Amino acid sequence: MPITPLEIRKQEFKKKVRGYDPHEVREFLDMVATEIEELLRANAGLSERVKDMDLKIEDYRRMEQILQDTLTTTQKAADELKNGAKKEAETIIANARVEAQRFLKEAQTELSRIREETKIVEHQKLLLVSEFRGLLESYLRLLERLEKK
Repeated sequence: MPITPLEIRKQEFKKKVRGYDPHEVREFLDMVATEIEELLRANAGLSERVKDMDLKIEDYRRMEQILQDTLTTTQKAADELKNGAKKEAETIIANARVEAQRFLKEAQTELSRIREETKIVEHQKLLLVSEFRGLLESYLRLLERLEKK
């Protein structure tokens, strides 16, 4: 049964001719000593637990800092990757536009060439038709003359 400081202060001893009863005082002192020993052991145990908890807290704080640093590094790496990918995409798009412009210019040049060739072919066709018509008309006149004879 634990003893309180108030009980120690209020403890009274029987008086004898020569003072307090030594046996009763000894018992009380033994009881107080035992209680104090138990409290000291409990206090030492609690102090050890507090020390262990402080070490764990410090470990957790270090882990938290490492996690924060890792998260920051990961975020920076992700941002750098994202920026790199964005720049690469912009470069690819710019190259694709240049290539598309080149293809478009080539196609326009080819179209102009084909149109020019088409005009030439149409002109040659007109000439051929005209010459053929002239030839046919000439043969027709020749035929008509031959029939009249």
